[in-house]
Amino acid sequence: MRSEPVLVSGATGYVGGRLVPLLLDSGYRVRVLGRSLSKLESRSWSGHKNLEMVQADFLDYASLEKAAKGCWAVFYLVHSMNPRHKDFARADRNAALNMGKASSRAGLERIIYLGGLGIEGKTLSKHLRSRTEVARILQSSGVPTTFLRAAMILGSGSASFEIMRYLVERLPVMIVPRWVKNPVQPIAINNVLGYLKGCLEHDETIGGTFDIGGPDVLTYKRLLEIYAEVAGLRKRWIIPLPFFTPRMSSYWIHLVTPVPSYIARPLAEGLRNPVVCQENRIRSIIPQNLQDCRETIRLALGLVKEKCVETCWADAGPITYPEWAQCGDVPYAGGTVMESGYRVVLDATPDKIWQTIVCIGGNKGWFSSKFLWALRGLID
Repeated sequence: MRSEPVLVSGATGYVGGRLVPLLLDSGYRVRVLGRSLSKLESRSWSGHKNLEMVQADFLDYASLEKAAKGCWAVFYLVHSMNPRHKDFARADRNAALNMGKASSRAGLERIIYLGGLGIEGKTLSKHLRSRTEVARILQSSGVPTTFLRAAMILGSGSASFEIMRYLVERLPVMIVPRWVKNPVQPIAINNVLGYLKGCLEHDETIGGTFDIGGPDVLTYKRLLEIYAEVAGLRKRWIIPLPFFTPRMSSYWIHLVTPVPSYIARPLAEGLRNPVVCQENRIRSIIPQNLQDCRETIRLALGLVKEKCVETCWADAGPITYPEWAQCGDVPYAGGTVMESGYRVVLDATPDKIWQTIVCIGGNKGWFSSKFLWALRGLID
């Protein structure tokens, strides 16, 4: 094992937040960078003896060069997911230029970049086009760059999984866009992490571009049906409509799920075209047991049920958590029931308090919001 650290960007994100502990458990020295040290320090792995934390901004070249100095490889796991900002592609471009230049000046031996899978053309979404541009920029830096092109990533807490979970669990009848009939090749987050770590251990991947996907090629419609089957739900009726655009889909997802429209829209646009691997060379270079969709959903649901969601799509970016959120909370993943607790000190015996509690409802009624409880009774 090398003595120099591996630099991980996007360490507070969905993929990076799981890659860091995997690398640490495998014996690697890891350096993570972020704009907020307090955010990095809130992670469960922040106190590991082989971990370094540095503050840096991808739009600030000097801070990036300082962060990269002394490392031998970098995982580049950063990209914008906010198309409301008209300059998101420019921000991605400038960040990649800075990272490439900093990596070259620091003498890094390789860059490992996780991007999206898509065939270039007029119909390719702006987001996937931007990710492809980022790959070209990193590859032109002079540092050997490995480009992993991932299809839909499935796992507890991922945006794709959370959208699917809420849609299927909440809607017995779904009005969906016609792109649900397009083929997709989802890949489990565990397999994505396996490929990322494997790139450090297999020199054959240096400077290469590889498509990564799971063993199943199926339509998104079929994926929704499989979720319902694994979750033990009744049959879901899925009705495709030709005029349902990605923009309309994103607003619909925003209404039904916790995922905001600006996150949902690029995901919806990315599925307008077939998202299937064009080659599978990496399977022979980094062999691993690829989880099928049914097994991935089963494992993810188990983690959701046990509230053991390690990271979620909302962990990085501008999303603001409530002031009462605790370190490690996953507010947008891991359950559909809102839980709230209050603590009051009373000067009374436990028996007297209990008698008051058991009288709530029934003949005594409710202490507040009586009309809401009456409405709940009608719904039930």
